[in-house]
Amino acid sequence: MTKDKFFETIDKKVGLESREQIEWAYALAKQFHREQMRDQGVRYFEHCRDVSLILIKYGPTSRDELIVGLLHDIYEDQFVPRGMIRQLFGNEVNEALKVLSHEKPFYKSHGKIIKTPESKKEYFDSIRKSSTLVRRVKLADRLHNVLTLEFCKPEKRVRKIQETKEYILPIAKETDLRFFKAIRNKCDYWDRKF
Repeated sequence: MTKDKFFETIDKKVGLESREQIEWAYALAKQFHREQMRDQGVRYFEHCRDVSLILIKYGPTSRDELIVGLLHDIYEDQFVPRGMIRQLFGNEVNEALKVLSHEKPFYKSHGKIIKTPESKKEYFDSIRKSSTLVRRVKLADRLHNVLTLEFCKPEKRVRKIQETKEYILPIAKETDLRFFKAIRNKCDYWDRKF
């Protein structure tokens, strides 16, 4: 999908008044992930954009939800200057991105960042206890991940399906049954393939 088509969709589904900050997030996601590739050999940014499109499909959505969808992996994968996201998008977006990161950034002096990983249980518990916005972004992220599992190695597929059943499906069931059904159906598909 081209940038123009993406923003045509935004304009129709979300409205023009929300577009400026979504454009900022789009540009930042593209820049932050510019050197990353997905398992299927496409730019990592395509995943970020697809997560936002899934949020639109399973709407209604909001400007902040789409921004978080576009930027959901930046704290985990990239160096993000202290306070930048909060200044551009506000505290709610910044805090949502922190929750969605497996690794929590800790800023030290001179631009140094230490990232500390959480256990899977702690990570998914924090998502489950978070706002609907955080949960919906995680569900859109996981739905896109299970839709593209054919490009992953078999061991990663098995691990992702097990993790999805254990942690994601309960969150989906509590949050949005449309996500629950779509994710469960894709897990069932992969179970039949194994």
